[in-house]
Amino acid sequence: MTGTWIGLLLIGAFVWLWMAAMAVRERAILIGQRLCREAGVQLLDQSVTLKRLRLRRTSGGLTAARRYTFEVSMDGADRIGGHIDMLGDRLQSWSVPMRATESSLLPHPTAITTVRSSSEPVT
Repeated sequence: MTGTWIGLLLIGAFVWLWMAAMAVRERAILIGQRLCREAGVQLLDQSVTLKRLRLRRTSGGLTAARRYTFEVSMDGADRIGGHIDMLGDRLQSWSVPMRATESSLLPHPTAITTVRSSSEPVT
């Protein structure tokens, strides 16, 4: 009888952790869509994958640090990589390619990535 309860608790904990991980992934996709819209590129939704999962010690205890990688397209025919780092359910940093502007003086503007760090949540 006790073994059944322990098994059910373990299954329940696994389902809870899975649902929490999917909620963070969905939040990362929404943040990625917003960042890509601001950068003038198209996020390829099906390319968002969890690349790294680590535990980090924060002031609130242990927190999951995740890196999601994704691909964006400048013109619909190319694929360029980017990433979003989440600490718990908050955005920590990102790297998104930016569309070239006419005022750009660099020879290869599509190779430039913008990396920002924030302790504020991005919605």
